[in-house]
Amino acid sequence: MEAVHAENLGKTYPGGTEALRDVSFDVGKGEVFCLLGRNGAGKTTLLRILATQLRPSAGHASVLGFDVVDEPKRIRERIAVVPQEARPQMLLSAWDHIYTFCLIRGMSRGDARSRTKQIMDELGLWEHKDKVTADLSGGLRQRVIIGMALTVDPEAVFLDEPSIGLDPLGRRSVWAMIRRLTKAGVTVLLTTHYMDEAEVLADRLMIIDKGRVAYAGSAEDAKNATGAKMRVIVEAVAPGDANGREVLTPASNEEIIGIVERSLREGRKVTFKPPSLEDAFIQLVGGSIEEEDS
Repeated sequence: MEAVHAENLGKTYPGGTEALRDVSFDVGKGEVFCLLGRNGAGKTTLLRILATQLRPSAGHASVLGFDVVDEPKRIRERIAVVPQEARPQMLLSAWDHIYTFCLIRGMSRGDARSRTKQIMDELGLWEHKDKVTADLSGGLRQRVIIGMALTVDPEAVFLDEPSIGLDPLGRRSVWAMIRRLTKAGVTVLLTTHYMDEAEVLADRLMIIDKGRVAYAGSAEDAKNATGAKMRVIVEAVAPGDANGREVLTPASNEEIIGIVERSLREGRKVTFKPPSLEDAFIQLVGGSIEEEDS
């Protein structure tokens, strides 16, 4: 049984704005599934429908075998959701955030203390337990937010832009946490703007453009399907060289060797850029991830 199943999902907001149309996909248990798309593409709307925070206008979806419209309570008991706008209370300690959430969930004080320690150990937060979140790095604050969500010991976790605004070390700490979750069998569905994040984390991904599915599959298959090619960049070693900069897409190994030999003779620098998910994204949706959908 899939962890998530969606069939012909659609969402039209009051006023006529169509956020999603005919969206169908499946997510396997224990899988990391990334949603990619420009701002306004419909990623957050889709995530909120699956988290039972929004009702779809068309189609149907199930999470962990339960219908998102007919059985929302059964789903909410089994999932954790971290919205993009979630922020910690800066004057509370890391411990207080998670412990209080355990109490809110109905645990006894003893169980809440045990569960809080377990979560903080799993997320690498124990050594920071007594620090107020104002004194924590962005990556640690995000782990605190995720720790609060994990008090339910979820079977599936929905993360909306979990590493947005974090520095490279903070982003990698969140990636490590996601890997620990999936290693324990938890399904993770996340939205992201970062192509490298999707390539590193996703078992499979889906690109949404203007509310529709533009692609679903692995990152490698996306690159193969769009014919994204290696680029060879040839440029001067010294700035201001009159020869300028060339970006070439060789079609064979022989052509690559020829480019390298010519560049060595001319004393120019050669850089190889393998095909990337961003290259495939641009070909699939006709623009970069930074371009907002108008």
